[in-house]
Amino acid sequence: MKCVFCLFGLLLSTFFSAANGFSVFEENGKVGLRNDQGKVVIPARYEALGWSDGNFSVVNAVTGYKLNGKWGITTVDNHTVTKPEFEDIFPADATLIFARKKSITSLRIVTGCLNASGKEIIPFEYDGIALSGFRAIVFTKVGNQYRYGLIDLENKTLIPQQYSSIHSIGSLRYAVQNFDNKVALFTENGKQVTGFTIDSLSLFKKDYAVIYQGTQQGMIDRQGQIKLEPSYRLINISDDGSVTARQSDDWLFLDGQNKLHQKLQADSIEAIGKNLLKVSTAGLIQLEDYALKPFFASNFSSLGKFVRGKALFSKDKKLGVINQSGKVLIEARYDNLVIDHPYYITNTRQEGKDNWIVLDSLGKPLHTKPYGRILPFTGQLFPVVVRNYWGAINASGKEVVACTYDSILQQLHDNMVVKFHGQYGIINQREEWKVTPRTSKLRLISADRFVERAGKNTYLKSFDGNVIYFSANPMVINDQHIIEQLPSGTLWEIDLNGIIVNRQVQPDGAIEKIYPESEGLRAIKKNGQFGFVDAQGRLRVANRYDGIQPFSETLAAIKIRGKWGFIGHDDRIAIQPVYEEVTPFKNGFSLVKQKGLQGVIDKTGALILPVRYEQVTILPHGNMLIRQEKLLGLADAKGRVLINPKYNSLQDLNNNYVIVERDGQYGVITLQGISTIPLMYDHIGYDPYNNFFIALKKAEWKGIKL
Repeated sequence: MKCVFCLFGLLLSTFFSAANGFSVFEENGKVGLRNDQGKVVIPARYEALGWSDGNFSVVNAVTGYKLNGKWGITTVDNHTVTKPEFEDIFPADATLIFARKKSITSLRIVTGCLNASGKEIIPFEYDGIALSGFRAIVFTKVGNQYRYGLIDLENKTLIPQQYSSIHSIGSLRYAVQNFDNKVALFTENGKQVTGFTIDSLSLFKKDYAVIYQGTQQGMIDRQGQIKLEPSYRLINISDDGSVTARQSDDWLFLDGQNKLHQKLQADSIEAIGKNLLKVSTAGLIQLEDYALKPFFASNFSSLGKFVRGKALFSKDKKLGVINQSGKVLIEARYDNLVIDHPYYITNTRQEGKDNWIVLDSLGKPLHTKPYGRILPFTGQLFPVVVRNYWGAINASGKEVVACTYDSILQQLHDNMVVKFHGQYGIINQREEWKVTPRTSKLRLISADRFVERAGKNTYLKSFDGNVIYFSANPMVINDQHIIEQLPSGTLWEIDLNGIIVNRQVQPDGAIEKIYPESEGLRAIKKNGQFGFVDAQGRLRVANRYDGIQPFSETLAAIKIRGKWGFIGHDDRIAIQPVYEEVTPFKNGFSLVKQKGLQGVIDKTGALILPVRYEQVTILPHGNMLIRQEKLLGLADAKGRVLINPKYNSLQDLNNNYVIVERDGQYGVITLQGISTIPLMYDHIGYDPYNNFFIALKKAEWKGIKL
């Protein structure tokens, strides 16, 4: 913070600040103050004017000044109010000023409050102060705890400093939290009007405040009287003082025939495994089975997505890992945690320092030495960092590469590309140099081959230093071969022994563009027309088309006179060009468009679905989602309409059931169009793990008479 205030003093040399008709100016590296007529009222003799938070303002005709690294108070007509003795100084409100200075009895920096005359209103004995009208919330660190209290502006103790926190909640009332995380209501005079039985309190509104008890809400007045017992999920107090409330939402577990199997109240429910539900209420998460029995005595704060049956969860600001059966694999004790199957990379912060450790699949540490950073497993090693130097540990936790390198850039097989003292080299896991450091960048491509880029050339080399192949042409390099593009456009495929194993020849003539290969042929554009050539550059489909698409399932879309059709590899028309748009064939179908409407054809050109829909979506299992007049329906893979378009949303579950929604109401029908769960719910989801539908019925807001 002190550095921020020093920076502010330097910035004043490059701009002017103005407030209350005054402006700060700079002269010879010092700052002064002018009034609104431009008259110098404070000569340029200070390091900064204003406040140590970087702002300039005037409080009761005074402002702050900085001299010899310390802060004091001066009037705007250049009369010193206090000597420069404060570490920080800034306004508390329109009349008072906060200041911080070294304690005369200890090495602590303590906070107090002054008025515009420099008089000490609140003595310098606190670690922090927050004004609240004619009261001040103060706190002091005792051991490892900050303890809060309340005083008046004559430093009279109203609430002793023995609480975890104190907050003003309006109406001259304070919410006081003890170290058991329970809250009580106090008056502005320090009188306790409720017991420490409340989880938390809202701000007062129209002399009422909402109380929070677990996942329920109630209401209390200024005298601490309970006006509504905490039995509601949500309570709202309007600006006019009227009160509305609602209960928790109902979630119903139904089978496909609408039989009720279970019912639960919550904010949200998600099925995440066999007999495992994620139940969220008031920001808290519980895992329950289908008998609604909790797996754990306490709640989670968060639960991530399951990947390979594992998910991160947090509790009391710490992270752990749980599996999809509800079993805790790693207890919530880490500040950072990365699941790196089958390992866990964990971090515990101590005194601002990161301590990363790798755990095995059972949660046991692989090593005792902590690192400042650990990267995911490469297949053989974990790259690690200590004091910005890189090394590596193996799967047993042994440090096989000492942390002495600028960085580890690549790891392949037993070797690594490293940066060492600003140069690039290759070492093995025994830290033997396979390629000595050099200025050019390196890349491993096999167990004994690497690529070096030097100047305009790219070299393929072996570890013994032999140049196997080199070229100045553009190259695409992978672990099997190198693709070199010659100036003519011809592509050469070169193996790791430097032998050209394939030539993709550039076709003769002025080719405007060559497209990627599809089914052995490459589309080309020549003289503004499109065709196909083979790998040797020979013309296989004459360039006589206005547009072209890649081959897919032996057919390629072609455009003639603004219409699309399809040809085969032999350049014969397979489907006449009569469509405005087509898509490549997939699973035997192509989406086609005429007069702005869509349909579906097969590879013979036969219409599977008539061209009369606004949109057609072919689903992964073959059925087709159809949209007509902005409503959705369903057709099967043979084009038979199963459900007429009459729903706003539709989800085909591929199990003979379809979740449908119309006008915000959800239900379930079969593929035969039979309604099994009526359209009466606010949402319906499907649980594939347990074969249930989870239906939501939202609770309604109701007016409450007090």
